[in-house]
Amino acid sequence: MLAMSAMFEFSGQLSVTSYGSGWQAYFEVYNVGDESGEVVVGVEVDDNYLTEWRQTLSPSTGDQPTVDLGQLDPGVHTVLIYLNPGSGQNDHLSEQVNA
Repeated sequence: MLAMSAMFEFSGQLSVTSYGSGWQAYFEVYNVGDESGEVVVGVEVDDNYLTEWRQTLSPSTGDQPTVDLGQLDPGVHTVLIYLNPGSGQNDHLSEQVNA
């Protein structure tokens, strides 16, 4: 059997919450591959790239990071996060928030 390189999936849902004067995104990501590797999680708000989170994860290992989104203007916003490299399933999540 061939080893599967590092590939990542989200587990659960995206949670976007306000704190004080800003917003944060919480999520869980797991390495579902057979090798260690770096995952990059891109973060967009309203189709505009905001930031990314990076971490090296061993096989069958996960993390539960928090990403600061900063302040959002009043109104409804869509927060999108996506994985690279993704496994082809469970590789992006989105949530609408009312700021």
